[in-house]
Amino acid sequence: MAFAWVDARYFDGLSAQRRQVLVSLDVESQRLTIHDSSGAELDNWPLETLRQLRDDAGGGLILCSGAVDPGEARIVLSNTRAISAIKAACPNLTKTTVTDRTWGKIWVWIGASMAAVALMIFVIVPALAGQLAVLIPPEREAKVGSAVLRQIERLFSEQEAGDWYCTNFEGQMALEQMVQALQQGQEFPYPIQVGVVDHEMINAFALPGGHIIVMRGLIEMAEAPEHLAAVLAHELGHVAQRDPIEQALRAAGAAGLLSLVLGDATGGTVLALAGETLITAKNSRAVEARADDFALAQLAQAGVSPEALAEFFELLLEEMGDPAYDMGWISSHPPSAARAAHAREAVQTARSYQKSISSQEWQAIQKICAK
Repeated sequence: MAFAWVDARYFDGLSAQRRQVLVSLDVESQRLTIHDSSGAELDNWPLETLRQLRDDAGGGLILCSGAVDPGEARIVLSNTRAISAIKAACPNLTKTTVTDRTWGKIWVWIGASMAAVALMIFVIVPALAGQLAVLIPPEREAKVGSAVLRQIERLFSEQEAGDWYCTNFEGQMALEQMVQALQQGQEFPYPIQVGVVDHEMINAFALPGGHIIVMRGLIEMAEAPEHLAAVLAHELGHVAQRDPIEQALRAAGAAGLLSLVLGDATGGTVLALAGETLITAKNSRAVEARADDFALAQLAQAGVSPEALAEFFELLLEEMGDPAYDMGWISSHPPSAARAAHAREAVQTARSYQKSISSQEWQAIQKICAK
């Protein structure tokens, strides 16, 4: 079925202007031709490219050539005979086709979505982590810390055979006595829990909720109990400033942040995935400086010379040149001569300092992992 010179309305897709035109259908050549009022050809469309647009006004059949796109030219037919002929001759009339222009828009949308996700992960979440960390109740932070601790336990249990914690009673009691002395004048919203892990890594780190983990390798490297006390005082500084929960939020990303702030019961599970990251997480210089200052103040409060922190930094600087050592605490708490000098400046030459613990207690800590 074909027709010729049927009235229609034509829109060029570039403006809202409407033109009265004449259209003709040639089934043999598979073309729909558009003419102006004088009969001159304006355009011709292959039948296989014709697509029907929805006509909300009920004013007839709206056609375009190619995909349904706001920028495409279109015609409006109201002649029922012509409409029937076109529907019979054009099997693809209702088929959806995506033009290169539309694909371009899709890729723009995809790119914008990916950029938004990247903005959330790398900019918004880090920016909000510090501000929202203070909004998390201590009891929820304690639950998060327990979840992260369990994740770290699983991590090390897969790598090491035997017990994870060192459980020598005398050594644990001496360690807790040292930590208790370093808390003088401070109030924490949760009890400080310290434990030693039977691992050669030279490392110590604080977790959300007041957990402090010390690796056997760090105790073995310390040349005096005051060196260990300096490290513990530094980690207590991170706890006091709630650095661990902020690090956990950064590591867990947007999902962990929102779940914790909104009180989602699965928030602890989400943050447990951040356990491995927290072991080696690097703090900013400002965060490390605040923890150093806290440590220097608490060492002095406990009667221990701040020189201990300077000496420990110098020990670490020596170990940085030895490839045989695992760089755990060194990599996450990079020492420097400047930090050692700052610690040494806190020493009061006119003041007499004391040992952090007795020789017997230090020996007990050194043997805390003995079987």
